[in-house]
Amino acid sequence: MWVMVGLPVFLRGAQQPWRLAWWSVAYLAFGAALAAAVYTRRLAWTLVQAAAVIALVLTLCHGFEGALLVLVALQLGGRTSRRVGLSFIAVQTAALFAAIAVHWNPGAAQLLAPPYLGFQILAYFAAEGMWRLAQTQVLQLENERLAERLRISRELHDRLGHHLTALRLNLEVADRRGDALAAARELGRGLLAELRAAVEELREPDRLDLSRALRAIAEELPAPRVHVSAPESLAVRDPGCAAAILRCAQEIATNAARHALAQNLWFELTQRDGVLELRARDDGRGARDLRAGNGLRGMRERVEAAGGTLVVDSGEGTGFAVRATLPLRSVT
Repeated sequence: MWVMVGLPVFLRGAQQPWRLAWWSVAYLAFGAALAAAVYTRRLAWTLVQAAAVIALVLTLCHGFEGALLVLVALQLGGRTSRRVGLSFIAVQTAALFAAIAVHWNPGAAQLLAPPYLGFQILAYFAAEGMWRLAQTQVLQLENERLAERLRISRELHDRLGHHLTALRLNLEVADRRGDALAAARELGRGLLAELRAAVEELREPDRLDLSRALRAIAEELPAPRVHVSAPESLAVRDPGCAAAILRCAQEIATNAARHALAQNLWFELTQRDGVLELRARDDGRGARDLRAGNGLRGMRERVEAAGGTLVVDSGEGTGFAVRATLPLRSVT
C-alpha cells in the first residue's frame, strides 16, 4: 500500500519541485517508521507514521495519502484497548480532515475523510480479530501441552506405581519366603514390559483381556490376598475404557498394599448391556476423611475421560470400596 500511494506521485511529478522534495522526505519517513514498527513491534512508531501522513497531505495532496492511515490502524488492532485504538483513529482522521481542508478546501475534506475513517475502523477490527485468533491458538497449544504432560505423568504413575509397590513388598518378604526373589525378578521384567507397552500403546492399539490382567495383578502382590471374580476371558476393543479399568485396578491394589493395611482385596468385573463395571473393596482400616491424592484423582480423571463414573466409599474401620462404571463402544 505504501508503494502504491507513492508511485503515482513519482510518475507524474509536481509543478513545484520543492513540494515534491518535501513530500518525498515525508513519504520516506513514513516508510522508515513503518519498517521500524514491524521490526521492533513498538507502537510509538505509529505516531511518526501519522505525523508523516499529515505532512504528505499539507505538502502535496493527491487524495490517496489517507490510505496510509489504514496501515496505522492495522498496527493498532489487537495491541491496544478499543478505547485507545479508536480514539487514536479519530484523532488522526480529524488531523487528516484539517490538512485536506487547508491544502484544498473543506468540501474536499468532507468528501475524502469519512471513507478513510471507515477503512481505518474496518482494518482495526480485522487486526483485532486476527490477534485474538492467534492468542486463542497459542492458548489452545499450551492447553494441549499441559494435557499431554498430565497424561504422561498419570500414565507413569498408573503403569509403574503398582509394579514398584509389588516389587518392594516382595523384597521385604524375601527373607521369609524362598520364592520372593524370583517373584521380584519377574516384577522387574514386568516393569520393563510396561515401559515398552507405554511407548507402543498408541502405535499398536490391541484388545486387552481385562480378566487376565486382573488375575496378573493378584499374582504379583504378596499381600494383601487378592480375590478376582471375573469371566474367564473378557477382551475389550475400546482402548480407553480398558486402560481406565486396568489402571483403576492397579491403583486400588497399590493403595490396599501400601496404605490400607488390608488382608484381603476383592475385585468383581462384569460386563452387560454395553456397560463395563469394576467393583473393588478391601478389609483395611479405611478412612474417616477421604482425601483425594494423585492416585484417586488419576482414577477419576481416567474414568470420566472415558465417559464413565467413579464412586468411592470409605469409613474408619470399614475398608475402602470403589465402583467404576464405563460405557463400551465394542466388546467381544
